[in-house]
Amino acid sequence: MATAGYRGGAGASARRMADVARAAERAAQHRRAKVVLPLLTAAAAVAGWAVAAVGSWQLGLVAGLVVAGLGVWRLYRRARNSWAVGAAGEARTARLLAPLVRRGHAVILHDRAVPGSRANLDHLVFTAAGAFYIDTKNWTSKRSRLTVRGGTLWYGRYAQSRALQTVVWEAGQAARALGVPVRPVVAVHGAKVPAPHGRLELQGVTVVEAKRLRGLLQSLPPRPGWDTARMAAVRQLAERTLPPAS
Repeated sequence: MATAGYRGGAGASARRMADVARAAERAAQHRRAKVVLPLLTAAAAVAGWAVAAVGSWQLGLVAGLVVAGLGVWRLYRRARNSWAVGAAGEARTARLLAPLVRRGHAVILHDRAVPGSRANLDHLVFTAAGAFYIDTKNWTSKRSRLTVRGGTLWYGRYAQSRALQTVVWEAGQAARALGVPVRPVVAVHGAKVPAPHGRLELQGVTVVEAKRLRGLLQSLPPRPGWDTARMAAVRQLAERTLPPAS
């Protein structure tokens, strides 16, 4: 469902969902505040009185304000918003790909809907090498890293087999809508891809460090018939059959 006031572009639908999640979080915080704030006020008053009794009223005031401030901060601090993280990653991928468009080497559409499903396509890229679906993964945790064990990609302790299967399915839906093969690619921000040149092939998906994505696309040999006119024609078809997700 489109929401008034939202612009299109890379990460638009993820930004919309991030705002929805943030609004729900804030509403829950306000509900908790009706119970917590009276208790917090009482706790701040007790702390201030106790400190003032052994020191001065100024120290007591500071103690009360510190207790109140910490309590309000804990009540209203933001939880990690995975939608916002995803939107930021998609925007970064779009910036990395932008030079290909400026130089006339690629035609790109961002954040397209898959008709009949809730899925969206992060980036569709059409170059002289053919059509590509780029799925962005913003894997930036400092405690987790990418590994390959038993032919399976892992991010920290989470296997990514289902995620890669989803990317293959999404590329297949794009291919069905466009009538051309679409190669699935995962662009990874943050984590290092454990392979030479930051790129590996798993489950029919090319997994590449995002900073190497543009170089990968430029290094692929051209396919017969994929000139600028063909790229423009496929983009027009994509605009009709794969509408903006947001």
